[in-house]
Amino acid sequence: MSKDPNQKEAIIKAAYADINKFGQNGEYDKAVKAVNRILGVAPDDQTALHCKVVCLIQLSKFEEAYKFIEKNKLSSSLVLEKAYSEYRLNKPEQALKTIDNAGINPLPDSLKELRTQVLYRLERYEECFDAYKEIIKNTNDEYENERRTNLSAVAANLAIDKNKEIPELPEETYEQYYNAACIASNRQKYAEAEKKLRASEKLCRETLEEDGVTEEEMREELEPIRVQLGYCLQMQGKLKEAAIIYAECLRNKPKDPVLVAVASNNSVVINKDQNVFDSKKKIRSAMSDACESKLTSRQKKAIALNNCLLAFLTNSSDQVQQLCQKLVQSYPDLEFQTLLIQCSQLTKDKRQKEALELLIQCSQLTKDKRQKEAL
Repeated sequence: MSKDPNQKEAIIKAAYADINKFGQNGEYDKAVKAVNRILGVAPDDQTALHCKVVCLIQLSKFEEAYKFIEKNKLSSSLVLEKAYSEYRLNKPEQALKTIDNAGINPLPDSLKELRTQVLYRLERYEECFDAYKEIIKNTNDEYENERRTNLSAVAANLAIDKNKEIPELPEETYEQYYNAACIASNRQKYAEAEKKLRASEKLCRETLEEDGVTEEEMREELEPIRVQLGYCLQMQGKLKEAAIIYAECLRNKPKDPVLVAVASNNSVVINKDQNVFDSKKKIRSAMSDACESKLTSRQKKAIALNNCLLAFLTNSSDQVQQLCQKLVQSYPDLEFQTLLIQCSQLTKDKRQKEALELLIQCSQLTKDKRQKEAL
């Protein structure tokens, strides 16, 4: 039996009042319940459907939000929400497809910003850099500083290519100092990067003290700076100082899985063939699923290579061969490195003949490859 129209209207009006109140207070779980009251009497109410998706996203229930969009055929009307859910579910290719296939031209600022973040996750740094420059040029609001910080983060990744010209970028906030340090370290200017990181750390402490943040919040914000400082110290041969920084970071159990992976991996490199049990534990942490989805392809490659080297240092003969085969399948450009590890392991196992055969086989493959390239 359908509800009286006046009763239905009263339910909807009261529920929207609650949604507004709960939304302003950040009580999105209560707001969802209020939305459900509307959908109970008006299941096709587009505003209510949109409100529910927004609430689910605010509650970080991205899978639920995505399924709700699909179930209610809201993909065409809620492009931003769908693409953002896909992005947060670590499906950047899908998110980019959702935006690009939406047929919206020109894109509103919100979708432009999201598309730029997606390009960054996809490691399409050239496009991302150009997109940020365009957004900065065409907007003038309170987020300009944040965008310039993001631009410098993209530039840090572009700096890995030594031939890429990187423009001068502002160094006004601690985040911008940090990104400038990353640019320097990616250009192998580790002493310069160290100075910038120490400046970033100092400015970060001063800024956050003025904001009156808690000790835990301060530590969380400082940890990326400290771990990057550890890397720069490590690359300058200051291994003891670097090891102390990594140990301190891991002892604090950071929420960011990338910090866990980087500090763990770099500790393994410092340990070499010492503290093998500790290194095995750390490399497992660096290769965990939580870290895997957050790392760049460059970071994953370095960790996978170090995993092979650790197996070699721990005399895990069968594991070395298995890991090397897997490594070269995932990263063909590491063929030479994996060959050296495999041959070293075979030689250590007194299987010199097999090591020699492997070297001859690789030499022939390299010769054939060069001949094809010459053609």
